[in-house]
Amino acid sequence: MSAPSSTIRWCRGRGELSRAAADHVEALLARKPGAVIALPTGQTPLGLYAELVARTAAKRLSPAQARFFNLDDYLGLSVDDPLSYARFLREHFLMPTGVPEDHIRLLRGDAVGIEAECRDYEAAIAAAGGLDLAILGLGTNGHIGFNEPGSNWSARTHVVFLSPETRATHMTQTQGKFAIPEYGITVGISTIVEAREILLLVAGGAKARPLAAFRRGIPDSKWPVTALLTHRNLTVLAEAELQAAAAEGVMGLTNP
Repeated sequence: MSAPSSTIRWCRGRGELSRAAADHVEALLARKPGAVIALPTGQTPLGLYAELVARTAAKRLSPAQARFFNLDDYLGLSVDDPLSYARFLREHFLMPTGVPEDHIRLLRGDAVGIEAECRDYEAAIAAAGGLDLAILGLGTNGHIGFNEPGSNWSARTHVVFLSPETRATHMTQTQGKFAIPEYGITVGISTIVEAREILLLVAGGAKARPLAAFRRGIPDSKWPVTALLTHRNLTVLAEAELQAAAAEGVMGLTNP
């Protein structure tokens, strides 16, 4: 198995990456207005959401008929908490584009019965007909969603202990203003790979090593992103500045 460079579209900076990602979503909504989409959070998709908001305002697309889920959130946080991913998505995409409330189902990190919440979330995805598109970011340690290295690839939505690396990265992103919870709740890898399409967005120099693991083309539980290697409809958009660094990283992974 391999993941040749030709499977990756190399974009010249965040702007081009964001526009290409928005083109992908726009094309999906054009052919299936009621598409079911899983959304990521973090710094990488911010440009995508800004593009989609602008295109909605310009009437190039309308996400109002689509249904939206999120990939993950912190355990214990309400949807209104300033650190919650649910609030992030509402502020940056769902509210500005006018998506109806009944077309939104976000993880409730503060649910009293968290195991029941996980089951209900999976049931909601199934009732919607399954995910048409899962949009993913990439963690510095290779995680997708909050599926950390060593995660069970057959798991569905579940609670996960967040690695020190992930928590440190997120602490930096919030300028140290918030204490990052030790646990998260995430859509599992099994659910992600069942999506009919996957769009993986890779930006930032810290992503070179996990991208190298992906390009090596060997499924490896230490690098959850490699679970995507067998997917039949995967699009990878990555910043061009990562190309050389990721290539060098492949050699490093092959010859430790």
